[in-house]
Amino acid sequence: MVRAVDPNDRNEVVGAAVGGALLGALAGRVLRSTTLGAAVGLAHGVVAGRRRVYDWSNRRGRAAFVLDHTWALPTTAAGLVVLGFTWMRERITGVSPGYEPSLSERQNRMVHRDGFVLRRGFAVTIGTVINGAAGRDGVLTERRRKLVTDHEDVHVWQQRLFGPLYPIAYISWFVGGVVVSLVRRAVSRNDRPLSTEIDRYAYYRNPFEWHAYTCDTNWPPHGVEPESVWAGRFPTSEWIPRALRGSARNPEAPR
Repeated sequence: MVRAVDPNDRNEVVGAAVGGALLGALAGRVLRSTTLGAAVGLAHGVVAGRRRVYDWSNRRGRAAFVLDHTWALPTTAAGLVVLGFTWMRERITGVSPGYEPSLSERQNRMVHRDGFVLRRGFAVTIGTVINGAAGRDGVLTERRRKLVTDHEDVHVWQQRLFGPLYPIAYISWFVGGVVVSLVRRAVSRNDRPLSTEIDRYAYYRNPFEWHAYTCDTNWPPHGVEPESVWAGRFPTSEWIPRALRGSARNPEAPR
């Protein structure tokens, strides 16, 4: 039996694809690559339209779509690359990334329970794509859902607002933190594993992570020595856009 295609779904796919391509072309023109920009916008629009990602009913959702296909197009493209690797892995190994509609549809992001991650147990956000929403045991608990809505979603909006500056700033801080960790290891004597030192300076003190953990009401992060992080919570104040503040619901929940 052939399932009939909902005209509304078809219209959304076409609209998101065309809109994404046009916006991507404008962004690509600035980068002297109109065709590439249009291709990225088209591809992301198709995927987002099919998955019913954007909430068109409010300004936040519409702003997310415009930003994802213009100012934040480079990180959107990186997210598409991650999706590509995820799908290739599924085709080769048969392991599904576990797309999670309940955390994605009309929520301006694409969430997977599994998929490409940098460290087991830690979710990773690249562009509009969030992988590793479930815990190490593969279970998507309420705490892990909160991780997505209050921490990882902050990273999605950080990338939208900082655009191409986000990966430059994030990676520069991380590299600097690694260098500081290596220097401290060379000049001091302590028994901490090098990975712990790197986490201290390259990850937990990264302003983007500091901000996201604070929005998740999880500062200092559960299980992390207080002296390994900044003393206070991120100074969230009225000048920070509402999109980046998180919902702040459970201060005792672990990462």
